[in-house]
Amino acid sequence: MDKQKLWTKDFIIVSSINFFLTFIFYLLVVIMAVYAVDEYGASTSQAGLVTGIFIVGTLIGRLFIGRYIDLIGRKKTLFIGLVLFLITTCLYFVHAGITFLLINRFIHGITLGIASTATGTIVAQIIPPKRRGEGIGYFSMSATLATAIGPFIGLFMSQHTSY
Repeated sequence: MDKQKLWTKDFIIVSSINFFLTFIFYLLVVIMAVYAVDEYGASTSQAGLVTGIFIVGTLIGRLFIGRYIDLIGRKKTLFIGLVLFLITTCLYFVHAGITFLLINRFIHGITLGIASTATGTIVAQIIPPKRRGEGIGYFSMSATLATAIGPFIGLFMSQHTSY
């Protein structure tokens, strides 16, 4: 019996992208409220909003892109999402006030929604049908690993480096 190959170059790349998207999300989520308070003097409610608005953006990004991903194309959607994700990640180094941080967090969340929806769609297409359960399991494990590692690295960095 010829077993279909699961661990292709495309599968490894898409799973790695999924890992890093999730890793950055969890790295930032554990330090963002403290960052907002320390760097911008945010109130408790503002700090909570800085943390939570990212999730709202992610939800909106997923809802929006779900309708257009096939029209735009899966790879192109992923590329656009990743470029915008990278840009909004770099914008955390711009200190322009709490309002700018809130807007950036919201847009950053949208870009995560776009990119992560594209990775899930792409991986579902590249996994061989007879190994779909196994492949989705391994793909999901990339996010699970990031969930374990991201907060640890985020807290470690916040305790041993400056923001």
